[in-house]
Formats: sequence, structure tokens, C-alpha cells
Amino acid sequence: MSSIPTEFDPDYIASKASAEPQMYRAELAAKDPMKSVLESNPEIYFVPPKRSREWGQWEFKPGAYYDTTIGSKHAFWNDKDLPKATKDIKRLRSDMLTWGYCKIEDALSADQVAIIKQRVLDQAEGERLAGIAQKTPSGQNINCCVNKGECFEGLIEHHPSVVQGGALLEQLVTEALGENWICTSLIASISLQGGVPQALHQDQDIALDSRSPLTINILTPITDIDETNGGTLVIPGSHLVLSDAVRNQKPVGKLPPAINIDAKAGTMIITDGRLLHSTGINHTETPRIVMLNGMQHPLIRQQENWMLSVKPEVIERASPKLLQRMGYQATNAAQTNEGHGFGASGSLQEATGSIVDFRLAADKGEYLRVGELGPDSSTEDLNTAFTLRDVVTKARAGNRSAPVGIGGTKINP
Repeated sequence: MSSIPTEFDPDYIASKASAEPQMYRAELAAKDPMKSVLESNPEIYFVPPKRSREWGQWEFKPGAYYDTTIGSKHAFWNDKDLPKATKDIKRLRSDMLTWGYCKIEDALSADQVAIIKQRVLDQAEGERLAGIAQKTPSGQNINCCVNKGECFEGLIEHHPSVVQGGALLEQLVTEALGENWICTSLIASISLQGGVPQALHQDQDIALDSRSPLTINILTPITDIDETNGGTLVIPGSHLVLSDAVRNQKPVGKLPPAINIDAKAGTMIITDGRLLHSTGINHTETPRIVMLNGMQHPLIRQQENWMLSVKPEVIERASPKLLQRMGYQATNAAQTNEGHGFGASGSLQEATGSIVDFRLAADKGEYLRVGELGPDSSTEDLNTAFTLRDVVTKARAGNRSAPVGIGGTKINP
């Protein structure tokens, strides 16, 4: 056996890695602005108790970033034209660009809110009784909501039967993220009395110098929110301040104070992934419920592993749009399955890119993957009913006959 060249030896490479300048070291080191945020703004630093026995025994600290109120009552912000709940797309765009969030008024009707609220409360109690509830420092989370009620499927899809303002919301998210955006997760966040506030953070944790967001979070209050019950804390405009600091490799200076977002149940609040935000404190006896529905560029890995976690019956009844939101849509750029999806345009519901049949075959124990083949392979091996063969055949037929959907793209029947 020939010897391996010295340049390929791990010890030699390690010596060069430490002794010589590495590519992009300064740029990568500068991507996280939180160090300078905390140095210049010590009042916003707060780490919730880590041990569950400490949750609910936390002492409120006056003067901290979470000791605040809503914008209209805040001495610093009350004369600023902060986001208002509206259906006017021009105002929503302006608020999003300027402040990093906007509020879609009555995006859910009162009846739509009531259905989701009851389902959240029932699920939360069921998970507590089953001993599987996820306790958080602020209260309780319900994760992977797509499996826990058809109303949640419609919330991810923004179907008008669940979200009457879905078309307006989708237009704004598409303008922010571009076509073919996907859902990272759907979580019900329940804030309870005695909980602790969350540390301020950004949802977008990559490419923080981006000039437009790569992630968007849609916060849907299912109960009214304000400074009394844990209304989401934000520093308006921080999405621009932090991105500018990272882009220009300069420290983040003194930030304006945080405020609680106030909104009626049924409002949909779109937040830029670069905006500093967190869960506030619920000082009331009534649970505060906010649905957290993250959306992102399809190149970013999703928080929820939809490929594994979604129930088969949910997948089987899901619309093409819901499947695409959950990532069951291959494109040229991401998430192909055995290469299936290369050649798909990446449009919202392009028929040729669906990979859901791979998952359904796996659920049935019938997924046959393509393995080693060659000129000496037997006729039986070459004619194996590979799942890939069936999926490609179906996709080609579907692409010829699929109906036209949003934006003129074809969708699966």
C-alpha cells in the first residue's frame, strides 16, 4: 500500500490550521452580535433558572428589560409611530421595514380564534395528564401541533377556513422571504402566572448581516396580549441595528428599551427573524396563548423534523400547500430524495418535486431504495419495483395534468 502524502496527515493539517491564517475567520467570528449587545446593554441580560424546581420561584427585578410596558404607555416610545393593527398592506409593509414587525388586524375571526383556543387548552391538559407536557420557564409549550388538530394544519397552510386573512399574510411573507418558503415549526406557547421572562434573542441565527430576513415568525395571539399577561417583548428596529453592526463589523451600542407588544386575539404579528424579542411575564391568573409559526427560506434546516414526526393520516389528507410548507417538496436547491427533485423549478407547488410518497412507502414498510447496480446485475434486480421508479413516473404524469395553483404553478391533484 502506498504511503499517504504528508499534506493529508491530520496532525500536519492541524499544525497548519493553528499556525496560518484561516479563511473567513474574522467574518465568522463577527456573526454573533450578542456579546456587544450584552456589554452595552447590561439591563437586558437575563438567564432563566435552569432547574425545574426553580421555575416559578424567580424574583422580579425592577429596571430590567422585561420591567416595561406597551409602546403607547412607554415614555421613550409613546410619541413614535409604532406598528398598528391594520389590514392596509402599505402600512404593514412600512411597519415591517421600519420596525421589524407588523400586525394584521383580524387575521383570524372570533370563531376561528375560539376553535384554536379550545383545542390548545384541551391538548395542554391532556399532555399534563399523560405526564408528557413540556414545561418551560414561562409556562408550557405544545410542540408539533400539526398532529394535534386539523385546525393547526389549516394554520400552517393559512387556509381561509382557519385564517381568514391568510392571503394577505402570505403575500407579505413572500415579499420578505421570496417564493417557496417553508414552515420551520408550529408551537403553542402558553405563558402562566409565576413564569419567568425569556432572554432576548433573534430567531435568525445565520447570515445576520443579510439585508433582508431569511426567517420570519408569525405570532398569533389566541388570547389578548399586553404588558399584564406576557405580551411578546421586542426592541423595535433592532433588526436593522444588529444587521448593520454585523455587516460593518462594529459593536452594537446602546439599544432603545424593550416594550411589550399589545394585540387582540386573532391578530397575526409578523416578525423579522433578526428582531430582538422574547416572551414576557404573565402577571395574571389566566393563561396567555400565542401560536408560534416560523417560516424560512427553504435552504435553512427546519426546527421540526417533519419527515419523521408527522402522523401518516395527516400526510395522507394534507393539501399540496401544506406538504410544501412541511418540506415534502424537493427543489433544485434543497431536500431531494434519492435525487428526486433535481429539475423541479422550486415554485410553490411544483408537481414534479413532491417527495411525500417516499415517506408513505416507508410508513408501510414498502420503501425500496436503489442500491448497487451494474452491468452484471440480474434482470430481477434491474426490474425491482424501486420506490423512486414509481415516484418519478407519477411525478411526470402529474406535471402534465396537474391543475394550476398559486402564481400559475401546477399542483398535485
